[in-house]
Amino acid sequence: MNNTLFYLPGFNSGPQSEKSAQLKHAFPQLIVADYNTWDPDQGFQTLEALVTPHLDRKPVLIGSSLGGFWSYYLACRHSLSCVLLNPCMAPENTLRPYIGAVQNRYSGATGWLHEEDLQKYARYRFPGRPPCTVLHEKGDELIPYQESITNFEHKAELILLEGGSHRFESVPRAIEEIQKMLDMCLNAP
Repeated sequence: MNNTLFYLPGFNSGPQSEKSAQLKHAFPQLIVADYNTWDPDQGFQTLEALVTPHLDRKPVLIGSSLGGFWSYYLACRHSLSCVLLNPCMAPENTLRPYIGAVQNRYSGATGWLHEEDLQKYARYRFPGRPPCTVLHEKGDELIPYQESITNFEHKAELILLEGGSHRFESVPRAIEEIQKMLDMCLNAP
């Protein structure tokens, strides 16, 4: 089986980001999602439509920050595997400081993040426990690595990395773990 590989960038990020380019260089087959990170319902609809046609190939999902939330949600929903980088698992709290006018730093797209948008995240909970590797850098200044301990200890392979930042600087290590997940999926019955 030839697994499809998706990368879901974080809030106000996108396919033009440096991390997207680094991952695409390592995995030429990678599909980088371009989705609305301000409206959870629109974001979910876009991601669901992107992933669903590939379900028969058991895609592996990679998500960074808010993309980690969506990768884990879709992995639970469709029994897929995922690798999460500095995941934002409580966007209704983490994104609160960004309420108001927002702009994607790569595409220049603008929009609004409303309190109502944050409340929508309650609809998206995690109905399962998919095969998952979580990498969280201890230097993440936005999402404390302790949140990943709370959310994933004994539920996923949890790798805490010294240093770093919310941008996730340990991309070479992430590439190793993504390759391990791909190999595991390719060797699964």
